[in-house]
Amino acid sequence: MSKWQPIQIVEKISTLPTLPTTVSAVLKEMADPDSSAIGLAKLISSDQSLAGGILRVVNSAYYNFPRKIGSLTDAIVLLGYKGIRSIVLSVTAFRFFSNSSDYLDRKKLWNHALACAIISDLLNRKLNIAENNAFEAGLLHDIGKVVFDYLDPELFRGAIKEAKRKELPLVSVEPSHFGTDHSEVGTLLANHWNLPENIVQAIRYHHQPEKSASEFLPGTCLVSLSNAITYSLEMGDSVSESIPELPPIVFETLKIAETFIEDSREEISQSVKIGLEAFSSIN
Repeated sequence: MSKWQPIQIVEKISTLPTLPTTVSAVLKEMADPDSSAIGLAKLISSDQSLAGGILRVVNSAYYNFPRKIGSLTDAIVLLGYKGIRSIVLSVTAFRFFSNSSDYLDRKKLWNHALACAIISDLLNRKLNIAENNAFEAGLLHDIGKVVFDYLDPELFRGAIKEAKRKELPLVSVEPSHFGTDHSEVGTLLANHWNLPENIVQAIRYHHQPEKSASEFLPGTCLVSLSNAITYSLEMGDSVSESIPELPPIVFETLKIAETFIEDSREEISQSVKIGLEAFSSIN
């Protein structure tokens, strides 16, 4: 029986840091219809690490602009708020993922999360899903695993060992150790960070998309599919190697064939490679 009770997990997560002040201010500014690229650039400039990370990613092969982008204002104008928001949250997420652990390969988990984000963004455009936060939802879908590592490293170590020994996905053994799984605790953190509901739903139901609210179903299915594709590219979370089985609702909702992963693997693999090289510059 788990030594953790739901109320204890909620209380513990409430002690986790909120989004950095600058990041919260940036996201709030982006939501303001009266905001400007110049004002947003000034705000971002107050965090040199964030500003530098944005410019490095913008000048990478992922965006492939014909000239070097030297100012944040130019970057904002060229990428738009949606593109800048993706990079801002990537910088923040990297800081959260980057703490060392001797049994959870954080680098592989980060690459897995980033690959899922890149694929979600790519397929969002390719399949005409029109999901506003596809990149961010993909990036944060497994954030609950990092939360477990924070809550109780030794207990989480036991869950990882059991999953590897039994060759099971981590999500199936977490409840016996914590009384819940990473999708639920990731949801708690997402709410703690006041993230949009479509991101929250994707985090909560990426393993069970059929349970997502209907208005958020396409975005949740998109992340579920992208997560499975990362495993097909051998870019899983470092615990399990098997490709997650997708329920029929994913193919039905996204209007794709069941052979989609196999048919698209090569094209997606190239995009992921370029994207990983670009976003590796944020650290």
